[in-house]
Amino acid sequence: MEKSSDVIVVGAGHAGCEAALISARTGKETTLLTIDLDKIARMSCNPAIGGPGKSQLVREIDALGGEMARNTDRAVLHMRRLNTSKGRAMQIMRAQVDRDKYRREMKRVLETEDNLRLNEGMVRKLIVESDEVKGVVTREGVSYYAPAVVLATGTFLTGRVYLGDTSYPAGRSGEPPAEELSTSLEDHGLSIERMNTDTTPRVNGDTIDFSPLESQSTTDEPFAFSYTSEKRVLENEYPVYLTRTNEETHKIIRDNIDRNPRYNGTVVSAHPRYCPSLESKIIDFPDRKHHKVFLEPEGKASKEYYLQGIYTSSPPDVQEGIVKSMEGLENAHIERYGYGIEYDYLPPTQLKNSLETLKMDGLYAAGQINGTTGYEEAAGQGIIAGINAARRGEEQVILDRSQGFIGVMIDDLVTKGVDEPYRMLPSRAEYRIILRENNADFRLTELARDLGTIGEERYERFKDKKERVQSELEKLKSTRVTPGKEVNDILRENDTSPLKDQGASLYELLKRPELSWETILKLGSLKDGTAPEIKKEVEIRAKYEGYIKKQEKRIDQFREMEEKELPDSLDYDELDGLSTEGREKLKEVQPRTLGQAERIPGVTRSDITILTVWLKG
Repeated sequence: MEKSSDVIVVGAGHAGCEAALISARTGKETTLLTIDLDKIARMSCNPAIGGPGKSQLVREIDALGGEMARNTDRAVLHMRRLNTSKGRAMQIMRAQVDRDKYRREMKRVLETEDNLRLNEGMVRKLIVESDEVKGVVTREGVSYYAPAVVLATGTFLTGRVYLGDTSYPAGRSGEPPAEELSTSLEDHGLSIERMNTDTTPRVNGDTIDFSPLESQSTTDEPFAFSYTSEKRVLENEYPVYLTRTNEETHKIIRDNIDRNPRYNGTVVSAHPRYCPSLESKIIDFPDRKHHKVFLEPEGKASKEYYLQGIYTSSPPDVQEGIVKSMEGLENAHIERYGYGIEYDYLPPTQLKNSLETLKMDGLYAAGQINGTTGYEEAAGQGIIAGINAARRGEEQVILDRSQGFIGVMIDDLVTKGVDEPYRMLPSRAEYRIILRENNADFRLTELARDLGTIGEERYERFKDKKERVQSELEKLKSTRVTPGKEVNDILRENDTSPLKDQGASLYELLKRPELSWETILKLGSLKDGTAPEIKKEVEIRAKYEGYIKKQEKRIDQFREMEEKELPDSLDYDELDGLSTEGREKLKEVQPRTLGQAERIPGVTRSDITILTVWLKG
């Protein structure tokens, strides 16, 4: 049996969902294949979206027309603003969600999307002709044909679960792995390597003693992740609780470390540094007396609590001891044990910045198959892979490092590769003052409109917001305050210097870190009818003006290097003087630009000089 469409997406995790939806939203007939339709968008790890580095990704996905932010708003239980001790530009959101509702809502959106068909099936192999993908074949015997295929297979490629001395094939606990697709990828010249990660135990909430535990309430300010969702204040019905490991916990781990598959030599593949197992934290940081463990609710219709911080693949009896050793969990009943999962991935230096493979035209990859970890990282890659698969044969969409955290992440992956599961961190983004959580719409909405991934109504709303921000900025810059007793008394009350003869504009005063929007209005006798989101953007632009201008200058320099394109046909073996390592790395990565070449580990300054001279040649 044969079926055909414009784009095929393999896997319906967070990467696959975004890839399939965005492809369909551009008008392409899209087929989404997954092993189990009831496990779409399953949150295998913690039931949360957002956080440092991740919140920015979610907002960028939303600005591009993706679904993760809207689905989070539909399923949210608990919301907090993080980094509140830092400036407004650095503050971000994190949401606890109802994991079952998140899955059900995403499936509903997929099933009702025009141009999108869902099919249950396990992909066995690729259909390839002359290094060009033509489709896939499933174990059910159906051949699906399309000129573009997105692989978003998560941890399913030859996946294997580890729980102490026990191990068995699985893509996730309770789900079968994809055993044959890795072989097909290798047969067509792609390299495959292994990675592993751990999950946490889940316990029944009725068996937790919450009374001695610190509670983290949901915020009392209106919130929404999506630019299109109505902001609302959540009831504090689902708080997150905090407990800690202790010396007894640490002793249990040390006494049983030889029973952990990571420490007895059973599993030797790369594992996460930034989401480490509890065993790693205890062994690698022996002087730490305790580690935080967050008890996160899984959903309205579930009693389960996720133990954030106890990532483990130790045997069940050891997990029982670990959990019961902590305050509040002395009588906790574990409903699901944590486990380790080892799986195949594609080293991402085999990809272009479009997420198309270098060796096979029309084949794209997104998510954990590229060596990343995290729902948000997967979804960010998924939306770019989906856009480019839909644009097969047209100019590909590439976000650079100055346009978004998504651009930083993809450039890191394809340029530097990975030696552990990659996680997006704010520190990886050198232009992070420009790439704020709150301004993703200013950075990417115009692009989304050009791509056809958002509608005209949404674009008009964005235009109105943009005009209101500009209007407020002009109003503040044109309104001047002259020195006087009342004005200077207010300034002194706010611990900032009084005005002198020449006075100052309200914009100049707002730049002062001691002064808030409300104080500025008093000084200028202006009425306040400005929406909170407009206030925030205006205030950030004023207070961070110096930093923003510095980063804009650096971006101009960055773009000069990015505009110096290197042809695909460049034969690095023909260039005299390149270092041996530099030559090999350049051949492996095949950088698009001189700027990308400069970021490749192992490429020297001398190598870049040689490439610069060749380009001028």
